Amino acid sequence: AITKLGWMEPTLIQEKAIPLLLEGKDLLIRARTGSGKTAAFAIPLIQKILSNKRTQEKQEIKGLIIAPSKELCKQIYHVILSLTIKCCREVRTVDLSSQTDFNAQKLLLSEMPDIVVVTPSRLLQHLKTKNLMLKRSLDTLIIDEADLVRIYIIKFLFSFGYEKDLKAVLTYLPTAYQAVLASATLSEDVQTLKKLILHNPAILKLKEPPLAPPTQLAHYTLAAEENDKAAILYALLKLHLIR
Repeated sequence: AITKLGWMEPTLIQEKAIPLLLEGKDLLIRARTGSGKTAAFAIPLIQKILSNKRTQEKQEIKGLIIAPSKELCKQIYHVILSLTIKCCREVRTVDLSSQTDFNAQKLLLSEMPDIVVVTPSRLLQHLKTKNLMLKRSLDTLIIDEADLVRIYIIKFLFSFGYEKDLKAVLTYLPTAYQAVLASATLSEDVQTLKKLILHNPAILKLKEPPLAPPTQLAHYTLAAEENDKAAILYALLKLHLIR
């Protein structure tokens, strides 16, 4: 699958992160968009699931990937689909960030996919309604763009009437699991998540060129409602995608 994608050699972040994750270490990654970090955490996760299938007694959700936006969830989902093209029956992935009906998503979860990709708000909805039960099955938690995810989770918890505290989310998770935080910055929000989620992590802060090579750059226009423009601009600035 990697050869079919045309990836002839790993990026710097993949070269450093993949061996650490295959060893089972928790990991904090500081890497910009376009660095190849999605594959850096997806490849070890897929390998871990395939290896455990040999002794796994029943089908369960093993990997949870949280990202702050539907667009990023979709991107991660398609990367994983591409990487599992030769083993799609053995490793099944669902994206719960889409506009798919909530009850339809409940049905998808009842079929116990191996990997769930989801936004914070939809994650908390499924946890609260017990559609998603991870206490006994989850092996790997991955939070992409971790600085923004923490902001989204706290905002959503507040809207549900919970204490404004990330610990409320952790009560739905097992006491032991491998965790990965990936972020373009190591802000206070990321440090807070690190203390709550990671256990004796390896930390990767790699020196990278200020911009991705032209082959990794793309140009987009974004049509947005007036009320959403400030939030989108904040996210772009927070991720250092514009300066």
